[in-house]
Amino acid sequence: MYNWLKRLVLPWLRIQDSEPHPPSGHDPHEMLRIERADAGFLRLRLLEWRVYALAWGLGVGSVSMVLVAADWRLMLAAIPLVMIAVAKAATLYVTMRLDYEMRWYVITDRSLLIREGVWNVQEITLTFANAQNVRVTQGPLERWFGISTVEVETAGGGSDEATGARHQARLRGMKNPQEIRGVILERLRKQRTAGLGDPDDLEARAVAAHDAVALPFGADNPDSPITLLLHDVWAEARALRGVLERDSRLLPTDKLDTDG
Repeated sequence: MYNWLKRLVLPWLRIQDSEPHPPSGHDPHEMLRIERADAGFLRLRLLEWRVYALAWGLGVGSVSMVLVAADWRLMLAAIPLVMIAVAKAATLYVTMRLDYEMRWYVITDRSLLIREGVWNVQEITLTFANAQNVRVTQGPLERWFGISTVEVETAGGGSDEATGARHQARLRGMKNPQEIRGVILERLRKQRTAGLGDPDDLEARAVAAHDAVALPFGADNPDSPITLLLHDVWAEARALRGVLERDSRLLPTDKLDTDG
């Protein structure tokens, strides 16, 4: 029954039941991880559907009984109400199942893509360069069905940056939230160490690289006065050599021959 309704609804909604493409700019040699919502997410949505259908059924049944009790000929008016309730419950059931089947989470080295929705299909792409926080949340019903939500908070764009507004992308229905959180945090770390992070980190790495090359003295006692003095002399000598080499490249060739 569901598959028949699915084939009926999909063309009408003009949506494609297919895996989304990776975000633009993705390198085929980079990481591409595709996640889906767990079956517990579908069970949670079907529980919501049962509660909704039960409320509609009780409401329509009560109204029908009142109409029939007032005048049995009003039963004809109750039939359309029952048909509307059944059609609404069936449509909601199909859309909830489709929302589960068409929910995709695509993680690459640089960005995260979320596709969700049936009536209003949304594809949300955020770059890890703008991500601020990654956290795992779990409500009472999610805990009952063994699922969680991974929230990625990003800095706002455009006018939102002036007001300090932030955006959130949610990966709902995750069975392995801590693993997904770790994957995203690792992508954030790589983005920042690749030059998108704190400038202080870059400066610290540059100083460390300079020290490793320019300070070969005093391996046994690097804090002694003589070692520090030798370090200063070595650094000054390297700086002076760099200046002389640069000036020699700037002088004309005939000038160098005359001086020789």
